[in-house]
Amino acid sequence: MRYKWQNLKNPSWDYPEIYSTITIHYDQIKVEANRALGQVRLEVKTLRGEHYESIIRNGVVLREKDLRTGALTDLTDILSVYRKDFSSLPDTPILTLIGGNYGILTEFVGTAERIEVKDSQLLRRLLRLLRGIFPLLKKWCIHARSNLGYYRRAASKSDLFDMALIGTAAYAAFNYNFDYLSAGFTLCVVSLLTGLIDWVVRRREPWLLKIYASITLGTIAVYRGYFFQ
Repeated sequence: MRYKWQNLKNPSWDYPEIYSTITIHYDQIKVEANRALGQVRLEVKTLRGEHYESIIRNGVVLREKDLRTGALTDLTDILSVYRKDFSSLPDTPILTLIGGNYGILTEFVGTAERIEVKDSQLLRRLLRLLRGIFPLLKKWCIHARSNLGYYRRAASKSDLFDMALIGTAAYAAFNYNFDYLSAGFTLCVVSLLTGLIDWVVRRREPWLLKIYASITLGTIAVYRGYFFQ
């Protein structure tokens, strides 16, 4: 495999140089370097959502961390899988700073291509991206404004009461044990119950904005509690 490493100049004082590439399995690996300090930061972000970093100074591992969970952990087995990928970095001095950790070669011997991404190229890409986004954003705003008018006209006093009930229940569930999972599940369950009351008791269609907003916020809370709490 012929690797293509992107070389970015980073304005950060910590790591002025950044190299990144994509592996054959579409995992992103990144090498950030500070030659003056003799410090290198290795980063791996997998397609499955795993995210790791290792900080090395002059061949000595200072810290290994699972960025998804925030836990300090031994990454020897994990980063060793990417030793061939890291060894393809076409910069022998940086490979020397890594010091052979994780089986990474200390000298560049492979065939790889370094692509220097200049600031002007990044600016042109950003402007081209913004020009493509603005028409879609304008269309979305017009559509959202028309929908907002519909939802505002469709709301009733009972819907406002339901929203207050849903918010109170979620707040109470969170304050019971400061758990985002409990608050998220409570949001989803209570919003579905109020929708069921609209169908069965009030004999009308539920206010969709109430259901959408509650389930969206509940899903975010469940995700926050499951992965980051």
